[in-house]
Amino acid sequence: MTALELIGQLESGKWHPVYFLYGEEDFFQRELVAALTRRWITPDNRDFNLETFEAKTSSVHEWIGAVKTLSFFGGEKLVIVRDLDEFKWDDANVPPLLDYVSNPAPDTCLVLTARKADRKRKIYKGLTKIKGAGECTAPKEGALIPWLKNRAKESERTLTTGAARLMVERVGPKPGLLAGELEKVITFAGKTKSIDEQAVMEVVGETRLEKIFDLTDALKSKNPAKALRILRNHLEHGEQPLQLLGMIAWQFRMIWEVKHHQTTGTPPSRIAQAMGVAPFQAEQAMRYTGKFSEGQLREGFRNLSKADRELKGSGKKPEAILETLVLSLCSADS
Repeated sequence: MTALELIGQLESGKWHPVYFLYGEEDFFQRELVAALTRRWITPDNRDFNLETFEAKTSSVHEWIGAVKTLSFFGGEKLVIVRDLDEFKWDDANVPPLLDYVSNPAPDTCLVLTARKADRKRKIYKGLTKIKGAGECTAPKEGALIPWLKNRAKESERTLTTGAARLMVERVGPKPGLLAGELEKVITFAGKTKSIDEQAVMEVVGETRLEKIFDLTDALKSKNPAKALRILRNHLEHGEQPLQLLGMIAWQFRMIWEVKHHQTTGTPPSRIAQAMGVAPFQAEQAMRYTGKFSEGQLREGFRNLSKADRELKGSGKKPEAILETLVLSLCSADS
């Protein structure tokens, strides 16, 4: 199960006595911990019913002792243990924790977090099987659209599907950044209840798209040094290889489709409508159609397909596959 699905369960009133949140996307860890804190803790009981531990400076017995000890003032208790992957596990401290999670104390919630969880190890193999285990990774872009719309709804706003899609296209699959940008858009909208693409275009920068267009520009200019530099910058900033490949392929498809409409005589003002995309997207692609021949685009798609197959099953390093792709695209003959 994903952390996003666990958050959805909690919003519908379903909770688990033990949670194990693991993965690099700590935004969802923070979101779920905050939701659980709102569910269990009040200003009046916070000092007595909330305990937080750093795994590397505490012990399993302290964590279990905390969840088994009743609050002096009664009520539900929340115990949070952060960065479980920094704890030094041995044969003595694994069984007590796994025994507890299999039979947790009533009216108590134990939350364990970790950025990495090696499922070959007994402790993580056991924890990832519990009902409250949630993998904290960025969801696919399609899942982020309804997530953004629901998040806007919590602020009593309606975010159109087109506006949500445009945000994801501009920002990328980065939930933390998307949440921040949504707050800006809501503030910009003021008392307006419905938020459309125009509002997003006014507030959310084209950072992601501009970078992809920069890469496209380097490819069509046959500038391998610039293209490799931009590619490595994407990878260093956390872009997943397959997602990055998808964005490059998407850009090539946009250019190919715009070029097709141009050759069939579709008026420039109607190309975006014919494609079913936002006008600015078609306009950006029009800047490059004259730089690519049909032969270059066809060869580019062959190289993109080859890179896709290799990323999904060749065992080669993703960075090397993408670098080879960039060099191939830069040297494509017309």
